[in-house]
Amino acid sequence: MVTKLLKMKLLLTTIGLFIVLAAFGQAKPETVLPFTIEKNVIYVYCKVNETDSLKFLFDTGADGSVINLSAKVKPDLQINGKSLNRGSNGTNEVDESNGNTINIGEITRTAVSFTLIDFQTDAFDGIMGTDLMKGNIFEIDYNTNEIRFFKQDDPDISYLRYDKMKLHLVDNYPAVESKLLIDGKEYKGIYGLDSGADNLLTIAAPYAKRQKLEGKMRNIGSATSIGSDGSEAVAPVVLCPVINFSGKHLYNIPILLSQSTEG
Repeated sequence: MVTKLLKMKLLLTTIGLFIVLAAFGQAKPETVLPFTIEKNVIYVYCKVNETDSLKFLFDTGADGSVINLSAKVKPDLQINGKSLNRGSNGTNEVDESNGNTINIGEITRTAVSFTLIDFQTDAFDGIMGTDLMKGNIFEIDYNTNEIRFFKQDDPDISYLRYDKMKLHLVDNYPAVESKLLIDGKEYKGIYGLDSGADNLLTIAAPYAKRQKLEGKMRNIGSATSIGSDGSEAVAPVVLCPVINFSGKHLYNIPILLSQSTEG
């Protein structure tokens, strides 16, 4: 089972290695990136090729980065490939641009590939996926609205006071173990860490149906999600009595039982 996990107050992660919750102490970040929060998701500003101040969704749930074809301002890109865009509404072929440069604060990435997708909104210019986060440990601080990028091998980072969790990669999707507690029974699963999701904690359809979760929790409504191609999907929202995450208990949490079979 892979689900989307609600964001926490302070998140620090190395893609492919681990997650910890704490402060860094004496380690000096490679760059500090201010961010804004709109509709529960994180946006940062970056430079692509010669175009500066592009608004990117910071998305730990995306393994590739994207340029939005509906954006008012778009960088100068060469379309030189094709790729498959896989989402909750299915898979489709889209254009791709390779060999680009992106500046993320003081960090420069070269030979960057962007998938080109029309999100049918000009609210943002692109998506920063985990392909641009690898090689760094980064700390998302919701108190100061800053993302601090540290070099992965920084010797000044101490992990002694940190809560540490094993990080799973499911098709390059970062996830951690957690449990739902319903009527005294535990339902263990792998929960995705998706900073690009603005919805509720979402349970994947195959797991929800196999465990008959909809009938075991109180239905409190429904929610509509929109795919990258504009298609809509409606799913029930139920109230989970207890979620056990990293030894902590969260009570009466609304969760969405996905009806999608892909993504």
